Amino acid sequence: MNNRDIRWLLVALANLLLLWLAGLLNHYLAPFAVHVYVMGMCVGYAALRLDYRHGFLATVVTGLAFDAMQPVPYGTHVVLLGLVHATLLYGRKRFPRDEPIFASVVALLANLFLFLALSFVVISANPRPGEAWLRLFVDLLASQLVVGLATPWFMALNARVLELARLNPETGRRVEL
Repeated sequence: MNNRDIRWLLVALANLLLLWLAGLLNHYLAPFAVHVYVMGMCVGYAALRLDYRHGFLATVVTGLAFDAMQPVPYGTHVVLLGLVHATLLYGRKRFPRDEPIFASVVALLANLFLFLALSFVVISANPRPGEAWLRLFVDLLASQLVVGLATPWFMALNARVLELARLNPETGRRVEL
């Protein structure tokens, strides 16, 4: 691994930008009692396009940053994102990684898994967990809608950031424009 290879940092910064934008969206959706969860998009580009070291590093940094902002046990998102990242790494050679539709499907499935897993982790703190599932269902629908619409933009943002840095996402080598 090249010590000056900053692909992981650029992808992690793009993920933090996405988390900030999702926080703004959640702020404006708060009067309607809807919360949007978009972590499925954060793991998609790192797992599909970067090599395993840089992708995993970007995923861990993103998970740690999101754990610091959420009222969950610290490390929960790191473990869940790492699990999704490892699963995507296992099967990424078999699929068209450059296609925006495939990236959207991967982000939707990853977001569904992460949302459901996190719901089971935090639902036990609710005094009446049976009543929380309807709200979680509405949040899941809103989250999947946002992820489905925003994933092509976010994948293009990541690709453009690496292009502006003149880095090949898979090798880390400089690319001439």
